[in-house]
Amino acid sequence: MTVRADEPAIDVKDLRHAFKKHQALAGVTFTVPSRSIHGFVGPNGAGKTTTLKVLATLLRPDRGNVTIFGDHVTRKAKQVRRRIGYMPDHFSMYRQMSVFEYLDFFAAAYGIGLKQRDKIIGDVLALTDMSGRRDDLIKGLSRGMQQRVSLARVLVHDPDLLLLDEPASGLDPRARIELMDILRELKRMGKTVFISSHILSELGDLCDSVTILDRGRVKYSG
Repeated sequence: MTVRADEPAIDVKDLRHAFKKHQALAGVTFTVPSRSIHGFVGPNGAGKTTTLKVLATLLRPDRGNVTIFGDHVTRKAKQVRRRIGYMPDHFSMYRQMSVFEYLDFFAAAYGIGLKQRDKIIGDVLALTDMSGRRDDLIKGLSRGMQQRVSLARVLVHDPDLLLLDEPASGLDPRARIELMDILRELKRMGKTVFISSHILSELGDLCDSVTILDRGRVKYSG
């Protein structure tokens, strides 16, 4: 789907959510421009993952208006899911599968036809520099390579927006640099990248804009 350059990828207004008596989000408001890399920064427990789950249509907010490319995340959840790729911080993988089998499974789940899948998987493996690992079992891959496979998985349906929760967590310095290079390439391809981290310096040279969250409130956005 074509993304207008002037259309916000994410628009969040007065987002609130509580877990029993704990107010995880207390009136969060920010906007993310299309075709940009936006850093979502804050200490552990600030509300970053809760916000990401709302954006990914996995959690219904208590209050607020949240849209992805103009589509409301609760009223038009199906349309939103087609346009996003969500990579959680802690993700499970089918470790007995090969890299190709794993990506083929998810491509099929998105309704991509058999004839198209081989080319699409080849493209996302090339983009994530994993072509040479196509037939390797996931259980034999390093943490960094598993992160790349997980990123390839969120790309198989060609989403317009990537929601990445601490994608560099647990990676060594070289793997972090390589991941950031991949994200820059995705921006050049016209994708919007929304990336959370608790380390501001990690995103300093990568992002076009940033939102800083603390205790469920926005301290800065721009």
